[in-house]
Amino acid sequence: MIRLRQLFLMIALLPVSLMAQEEETADFTSDLFGGITSTDALPVGRLQWETYALYDHITTDGMDYKTWCPNSSMLRYGVYKNIELFASGAWMHMRVDDMSFSGFADLSVGVKTRIFQGWKALPSVALRGFLYFPGSERSDFLPRRFAYQLDLLFGHHLTSWCELSYIGSVLWDDNPSPTYFWGANLNFHLTDKLALSVEESNFYYDFEPEEKFQPWGSLTLAYQLLPRVELGLATDINLRHPADYRNVALGVTWQLTKK
Repeated sequence: MIRLRQLFLMIALLPVSLMAQEEETADFTSDLFGGITSTDALPVGRLQWETYALYDHITTDGMDYKTWCPNSSMLRYGVYKNIELFASGAWMHMRVDDMSFSGFADLSVGVKTRIFQGWKALPSVALRGFLYFPGSERSDFLPRRFAYQLDLLFGHHLTSWCELSYIGSVLWDDNPSPTYFWGANLNFHLTDKLALSVEESNFYYDFEPEEKFQPWGSLTLAYQLLPRVELGLATDINLRHPADYRNVALGVTWQLTKK
């Protein structure tokens, strides 16, 4: 556990030693729904709020799960060239048949750092780390102890209207072994304001006896309503059990400061 904490803290130091002279990142960037995001970090002094609401319906093993998330939010702040800090959290309500559960979820702080700008065919590269806070025994959606997540992000600008992003990630939480995540995302700029993202991602749960591998597909529409405001609509599908999972999320990214 001590090594994991040290690894998490070292992420913030990499850009200082490797890429101190890099250019600033894009004028507008959004990580609204999490998952596979760009390698861009916010410019120094930029404060950004990303928030969405989610409805999720799962029917599996004879059980019926309905989850409402009226608000999941992340605050991001650029602290140095290609380094940003963030804090996130959500409020969840779940109904399982006749039982109901409510509470906070995904309470975390973290850092995202771009460590390589990209060059010709080489992708840009970023690291992102999360520290998840635990809850009490009465907390239905929080881990019982501190959890850690480390993401390695890559990005290619294929054309002026198409970008490719991909990720490798590992999560250490209450489970006896880590959860692994990897996937790729194609982002198409349909117009100056409208973009469509198509994503395929995969989870590997080594501790699960039957469903170790879970592949997912995602679609996201993003619309630039104002220069500092972007709207997003997203949905996921479980590629192994497409009829059992239905969800939709609606969100907004708002640059609170112009820097």
